[in-house]
Amino acid sequence: MERITAWLSSSGIKIFGILIGLFVLSQMSKWILKWMERWIPEKDPIQVLEARKRAQTLGNTLRHTLLIVLAFIAILMILGELGIQLGPILATAGVGALAIGFGAQSLVRDVIGGFFIILENQYRIGDVIQVAGVSGMVESLSLRRTVLRDLEGRVHTIPNGEIKIVSNLSKEWSRAVLDVGISYRENVDQVIEILSQIGEELLREEPFKNAILEPLQILGVEQFGESQIIIRMMIKTIPLKQWEIGRELRRRIKIRFDEKGIEIPFPHRVLLWGEPKGRSNE
Repeated sequence: MERITAWLSSSGIKIFGILIGLFVLSQMSKWILKWMERWIPEKDPIQVLEARKRAQTLGNTLRHTLLIVLAFIAILMILGELGIQLGPILATAGVGALAIGFGAQSLVRDVIGGFFIILENQYRIGDVIQVAGVSGMVESLSLRRTVLRDLEGRVHTIPNGEIKIVSNLSKEWSRAVLDVGISYRENVDQVIEILSQIGEELLREEPFKNAILEPLQILGVEQFGESQIIIRMMIKTIPLKQWEIGRELRRRIKIRFDEKGIEIPFPHRVLLWGEPKGRSNE
């Protein structure tokens, strides 16, 4: 009885203190990470909810990692107080950790890649991106993987560690770029004026005006082709609306050019019939 009392008054109190300290540090990590979440930058105030979710994901990841480290240290300290030799345990744990580390290299790379994707806000759920040779809308984003769905409905699952270059087609704003070909016989200034009128009309009409951020810009003659002059234009839209606005512009351009008699060149071939060279008429 005296031995138990002595142990409780020495090692028992230390173990209890270790558990209390682990609990206090756990709560402190929660408070500190909540404070750190406020420092994650977010330029677009419309995406406040998404920014909060992103911050919570990062905060929970950091907190869980910290708790694992603290729990491991606390267990070692408790085992030491119980009189258990830590040398063999640490050696065994080291060998096991080394084996797991070799087998989980790709997983660690995926998690680190996903962490920085979320931290830097490279893309979020609902964005349209091009990555790893595929493109589509982001349906799911975690620390380990990114899930895309393309226009044909196919789902692509991409480990974050395999992502090297990301092209985000819908971050903050988008842009539709159109090239229009006209015949060499047409008046370029007149065509540019017609295109400007089409852009102004589109900007005044529902529902397109709510999706357009800036008026249509006519950049001018982009290229002299074999059978056409190419005029380039662009229009700035809200995210994911560039394709809809671009299709509507093309439709209106075709209708207006037909009304004005402006020719849109198309590939054609000229066939010549005649007598073979060197053959004389009988």
